[in-house]
Amino acid sequence: MLSHVSALTDGLMWTRSGTVWAVWRVSPIPYAYQPDDKKHAARRHHTALYRALRGESLHLGLVAATDPVSVVEAMVDGVNVAEHEAWAAECNATLDFLEHIEIGRRVHWIAAPLPNPGAKAVLEPLQASWSALKDQLMLPRAVPSKHTIGERAAQAEILRKEMPSAFDPRPASVAEMAWMFGHAMQRGLGLDMDVPVHGSLDAELHLTGSSVLADALIDPAAQTDASKRLTPMQILKRPYIKVIDPENPDRASYQSTLVVSDTPSGGIVYPGCEWIGRVDESSVPCDWAIRMTVRSREEVTGRNRRAVRTLNDQFDQRAEEERAGSSLDGTARALGEYQAVMDADELEVEVDATTMFTVSGPNAEQVLDDARDLTKYFAAMQFKLRNDPTVQPALFDATLPGMPTPRAVREYSQITTARSFAAAVPFATTDLGDSSGSLFALEISNGASRPNPVFVNLGDASDKLDVALAMGFVGELGSGKSVGLKSVALDNIDRGATLIAVDHTDMGEWGFAVSEVAGSQVVEISDDASLSIDPLRCLPPATAPRVTRSFLTVLLSVQTKSEQNVLLSKVLQPSYMERHRITSLGSLARHLETECELPGARTLADEMRIFSELDFGRPVFDDELPAIDLDAPAIVMHTNRLQLPSKADMEHSHLFAELKAEKVFGRAVFALIAALARHRCFKDRTRLDIFAADEAHKTMSSPEAAEEIGMFIRDGRKHKAALLLGSHDAEEDFGNEVVRGLIPFRVLLRHRDENLARRGLRWLHGLPSDAPVDPQLVKLITEGTAPVMDAGVGVPEERRGECLVRDFQARYGRAKVMAPLVAKRAEAVKTTPTSSTGSVIHS
Repeated sequence: MLSHVSALTDGLMWTRSGTVWAVWRVSPIPYAYQPDDKKHAARRHHTALYRALRGESLHLGLVAATDPVSVVEAMVDGVNVAEHEAWAAECNATLDFLEHIEIGRRVHWIAAPLPNPGAKAVLEPLQASWSALKDQLMLPRAVPSKHTIGERAAQAEILRKEMPSAFDPRPASVAEMAWMFGHAMQRGLGLDMDVPVHGSLDAELHLTGSSVLADALIDPAAQTDASKRLTPMQILKRPYIKVIDPENPDRASYQSTLVVSDTPSGGIVYPGCEWIGRVDESSVPCDWAIRMTVRSREEVTGRNRRAVRTLNDQFDQRAEEERAGSSLDGTARALGEYQAVMDADELEVEVDATTMFTVSGPNAEQVLDDARDLTKYFAAMQFKLRNDPTVQPALFDATLPGMPTPRAVREYSQITTARSFAAAVPFATTDLGDSSGSLFALEISNGASRPNPVFVNLGDASDKLDVALAMGFVGELGSGKSVGLKSVALDNIDRGATLIAVDHTDMGEWGFAVSEVAGSQVVEISDDASLSIDPLRCLPPATAPRVTRSFLTVLLSVQTKSEQNVLLSKVLQPSYMERHRITSLGSLARHLETECELPGARTLADEMRIFSELDFGRPVFDDELPAIDLDAPAIVMHTNRLQLPSKADMEHSHLFAELKAEKVFGRAVFALIAALARHRCFKDRTRLDIFAADEAHKTMSSPEAAEEIGMFIRDGRKHKAALLLGSHDAEEDFGNEVVRGLIPFRVLLRHRDENLARRGLRWLHGLPSDAPVDPQLVKLITEGTAPVMDAGVGVPEERRGECLVRDFQARYGRAKVMAPLVAKRAEAVKTTPTSSTGSVIHS
């Protein structure tokens, strides 16, 4: 059986009725979880789209499967797996995991018949009839000429340019259109492959005759499944069709198309009523299609005038038909209100739309269950769906481009304005992340019915986007911040990056996490130190004096214009240090005490001795400890025993003056760690280097460390240096407003405290501290994100890692952060060890 499509070329479809259709792939607009101003912008884009169209068009939102192999290919893109065996193992484990779940996304299209001006109105149908006759006679049939293709492509291009650029419409390739028809025959069977990459198939191969596309075999009510002939009443109880692909006849797809037959009588409230754009939240996998006719304001006004004259004639007869009075009043009022809307905006158009949703599956029972669930979902919003068993074949045809709109479809049309229909926001997406990189999460904005991979590629983000290279994780204790941070860090180490992390946990979680990374180093900032972070020993001669001077200035509270500062400047001159063999802080202290003749040297030495003789001073002042290797693949600074000044200590002079030595030392060491991290991460622009500060409030409590992080986030992109921050409250713990605002990739996890949830949502959306927050989002974060069931069960495994995400492109969505899938690595990320891992870790 021949398809109604006679020929295809990129962006164009010739049909046997003589009509040529243009088909475009469109990019949806980020919508769900966006701030209200961006939602209103999305509605304006949709309004402009409908006003740009004229006449008939078909809009499609199809659920496309994602091949697990394509996910792994995106993970290994740009990585030599032969040199990164750990990443190869993670990719293999990912492939095994994804093969057991359905993943996918929604793809969007617009198709419209092109007009046949002048003589083409007669010639095109004649040519189509002649081609059909030649097919029946099995004679060779000519394909469209290059001249004809050029003419039609020019027509389509004029229409494309009228569409808003926000949707980035582009002509669909032949391969994409072929996929669309194949998808219609295989819905619900799990046989779909990825939508072909544009240009992946030679379009000319699809212009060679009637075999371009196979036509589906349709069995209304699946009558062939019955053991005996069905009665009309039995057929009416089976509102579905059985669809068979002639090229794969062993597998049948059962499908049911539901039509919107009624809308809320009291209107809808926007935002919040995006009944098409948010259909994935129903958790029912379905395709949607909209058969739309757009009429200009002038056409509508003329028609309304005729309707008014008809009403006036009916009012003249009202005395004779009193019962019709209230109905006529209502009609007149609705007509007047509708015309007033059209008159209020000279750009407004009328949208006559029939909206259809298709559910599918391998058997009729699943289809009927999904149809019931989808009907209930829309009923909650006061939309009525009808599952009409008498028109299912016609509805199937209506969801395909190239088919004229069946009469049955027009009977369900809803008439409204472009602005009103735009409130449905059909071309909406919650896609997140980059096109390749590590598998950071699964996007679950659609209720996890078919999650979508979320990639994060820190190595390429700085090249592609003009944003800071930083990620922030916010959530309560146990919400999954640390797991997310460690997963991102370790994934990138496996891909060739380096890491320096601050670990303030008592149990040394980060040290345990990097224990499988060969050559990693863990620095204990305590009397148990086995490595030194003395800047004079671990930094190059050109940098060491400056960092050392900054460290000692904070440690010893040296004033800028004091004699001590002058002394430090002299003794830290490279020539002076070389002449007096000063190679460490310990040797500097000894030189000041016994050899230096400069004024104030003994006093400065005494002040340094206060800290060097204390147990926690060993990592800085003990010359016998080996210095850290700043070229190690992973360095963890274990700072759990450091004390830090409180906010009150820093804000009140009398408290600051009485700071304990432990707090003074802690403040200075955190500043030193931040300086070491900036040096390490900025020195090699060809390699991705990561600085991770979990429990960031500790690091930020040192003003000098906060200043270093501020410089890091401002300049890191130029040096391919990434910053990872984690804490409970971004507003309090992520530095000043500028630093908080410069973090582009934001992850908000569970917060059961409503106040902290609101503060987290304001940071997520970049709102002022006093801005109102959507109460539904507050409820989602406090109650619906990785919920804690009880003390015994905790968070169910399948709900762990749930969060809201804002990605590098400022798109928002709901996701589930993925821990590593290699078992040993997953254990390292999730497990809290009982002690530190020590100093140097060997493979």
